[in-house]
Amino acid sequence: MSAKYALARASVWGVATLWAAVVLALGTAASACELAVDAPEAARVEYNPFALGSSSGPLDIVFGNKGERVCELRLVLVNDVGDPLPLLDLGGVVIEFKPRETSGLFRRDTEPGAFVLSIPGTSVARAELDVTVVRNAVVEAGIHQADLRLSVEAVDGEALLPPIPLHVILQSAPRAQVNIAGAAGSFASESSVEVVDFGTAATGITRQVFVQVRANTQSTLTVKSQHRGLLHHVEMGDRGTVIAYTVVLDGRPVDLAEAWSYRVDPPRTLAGVSLPMDLTLGAVTGQMSGRYEDLITIDIAPD
Repeated sequence: MSAKYALARASVWGVATLWAAVVLALGTAASACELAVDAPEAARVEYNPFALGSSSGPLDIVFGNKGERVCELRLVLVNDVGDPLPLLDLGGVVIEFKPRETSGLFRRDTEPGAFVLSIPGTSVARAELDVTVVRNAVVEAGIHQADLRLSVEAVDGEALLPPIPLHVILQSAPRAQVNIAGAAGSFASESSVEVVDFGTAATGITRQVFVQVRANTQSTLTVKSQHRGLLHHVEMGDRGTVIAYTVVLDGRPVDLAEAWSYRVDPPRTLAGVSLPMDLTLGAVTGQMSGRYEDLITIDIAPD
């Protein structure tokens, strides 16, 4: 009797052990994805703080599904400690990672910085993102970079791969612009001609304008007079009389006899800095009647 009891007990435990092993095997097959991934190249954004529109650069990650079944991936941008990182600050600009329209990647609206990607069995899929500046700033000239990671998970949160390192580079080229306020015009990359009108000439008349400068690095202003500090008679040219005048920029006398340079380092804002420029007529004593002109060229170049 005792022998039969022992045999029955052994059979029951044997079945139970076999059933548990089958459940474990099925559970592993249901959750595992056989994935391979190519290390992505660094995402690079060429940034001009004074350009209209947004700047962006591509970030493509190629996944390969080695298994037969479809893999549903949850991709999450995270920092070094694993916290979600939906936005990235580089040099003062804010960057967002946006799925490209041509990609099979979709944003999870309820989870910023998270995306889903479906990869059919034995096939390859690309997670295509645009690294886009969504909040502009006047970024210091140079290279600004950051490292983050992409967590690769199943839809239930199970990690399928070690986090993928991502490198983002923001290249801010040296930029500088100048504008004359008190005449007409606005900041621009092209040249423009503005007019300062003295009206009827008289000794000592002064007009003031403002040289507005914005730049993302220290820059050099160059002031040059076509007639070396003399207003020439428009109709008579070199055969006419002249009127001398002086220029003072930001409290500094400008030598109009030659090209004059001045180093500026404006605040890193869109407004930059406004430098007063005073233009004063010299002696007006018996010159020919008529219109007198000179052309002052003000250039700026980042150092």
